[in-house]
Amino acid sequence: MIFLIRDNEGAVVGDAVTKSPLSSPRPPVMMRQTLERLAVLLAVIGLAYPACAADSLPPLKTGDIVFQRTETNASDAIMLASGTQYTHVGLVELDSAGRANVIEAVGPVRTLPIDRWIKNGNEGRVTIKRLKGLDEGDAKKAALRARHYLGRPYDHFFYETRDQIYCSELIHAAFKEGANITVGREEKVRELNIDTGAAQQLIKQRWKAHPLCKAKSAGTFKACYGLIMEQTLVTPASIARDPQMELIYTNFGAGAE
Repeated sequence: MIFLIRDNEGAVVGDAVTKSPLSSPRPPVMMRQTLERLAVLLAVIGLAYPACAADSLPPLKTGDIVFQRTETNASDAIMLASGTQYTHVGLVELDSAGRANVIEAVGPVRTLPIDRWIKNGNEGRVTIKRLKGLDEGDAKKAALRARHYLGRPYDHFFYETRDQIYCSELIHAAFKEGANITVGREEKVRELNIDTGAAQQLIKQRWKAHPLCKAKSAGTFKACYGLIMEQTLVTPASIARDPQMELIYTNFGAGAE
């Protein structure tokens, strides 16, 4: 198909005057088929998934884990370093009326109705996963332990201490400390793809204030960088990819994780 550029008078800019095929009306059937094919194509590449409404979700349970993409200073670095679109994760807890809330570490740790939580994400996209065989008792223990961290400040350095806590660390700690279940995988920073511009920029912006580098008196970027590379953390991607997880719902496109 050739698209012609016309001037304000409708003439083609060039030596030849050719009528664009787009100017001819298509039969309704052909147009509908074209739109259907376009919708399929967009769905495959992840662009046509509609924003999610909380009332359209399948029945949720306490202990479900929700993933989304957020727009923060660290979002691009997290996506590129871990190879996923998920940059934020939270834990579902049902209240006494059966309403779903999300416990999240966002600075400070807080609870939020799931509809508001979804709206805070990029384009209303959400993935919901559940630990296979998780019983109600262990789910409640994990949620209770997550609540233990309510009000705790956000950890911008993804450090392993609990005086500050980041989103995937909260999920990992809630299940490990509450129900003795390991969710996700602890990785060293050097195992991630941290050679991207976004990741390097984030480290350069924050290294002087990093608690590990302060504790070790690492006064230069090179010395601090070496310590950061050996730091362990848990990413949203490692939780999403945990083989213990089963998918409950997603409106992300293919390749989200």
